[in-house]
Amino acid sequence: MNPAIHAAIIAATQQEAVREKVESKLRNAKALDPSSAILFAPADKAEQKLLNAAVGTGNVVRTNDGRVYLDERAVADRRQGKGFKALLITLAIGSLIASVAVLAARVGG
Repeated sequence: MNPAIHAAIIAATQQEAVREKVESKLRNAKALDPSSAILFAPADKAEQKLLNAAVGTGNVVRTNDGRVYLDERAVADRRQGKGFKALLITLAIGSLIASVAVLAARVGG
């Protein structure tokens, strides 16, 4: 496997783990709507980046006073979209493999 692809897969896996950590912290704190929003202090820079990304995507909502809460509906929508995205990635990789196989057959034949 290409080292760049391998590194990207590892980075995506790590980001997903940190994203789940952020979401679980908010879920455990029952910060699920504006009235239960909390002040969230990220543990490190990676967690801060993912918190900011989650706010950007709408999974986490920041109130006017700086508190945050988890928008469960946005999270559910994201998870539903992941299945479609995985299918597209699988189809793209399959197409690439088929193209390489055809090229190899033409060059060898």
